[in-house]
Amino acid sequence: ITSGGVTYHDQPWHKECFVCAGCKTQLSGQRFISKDEYPYCVDCFSRFYAKKCAACKKPITALGGAKYISFEERQWHGECFNCAKCSVSLVGQEFLTRQGDILCHECG
Repeated sequence: ITSGGVTYHDQPWHKECFVCAGCKTQLSGQRFISKDEYPYCVDCFSRFYAKKCAACKKPITALGGAKYISFEERQWHGECFNCAKCSVSLVGQEFLTRQGDILCHECG
């Protein structure tokens, strides 16, 4: 490697050889997530490994310091953790559950 190399896990890589373990897209200069010692592009990691939000069903990733709520095997993006009836945010609030829904005290 004479120029433009990448270091990953203290090992040198040609930038054209440093690719996503899922789709084989080059990762040099891109955001990626490591899983089981393998690098993945954000899309592949989200598709294969990320937990899905119980409200919007989109992947929850840790990129950008994203915060999420976890309760009884379910997870939500912070912005999706809302009362199922009135949509008020329940982040940091007490809530009730009924038939899989999360509800504020007013609606519960």
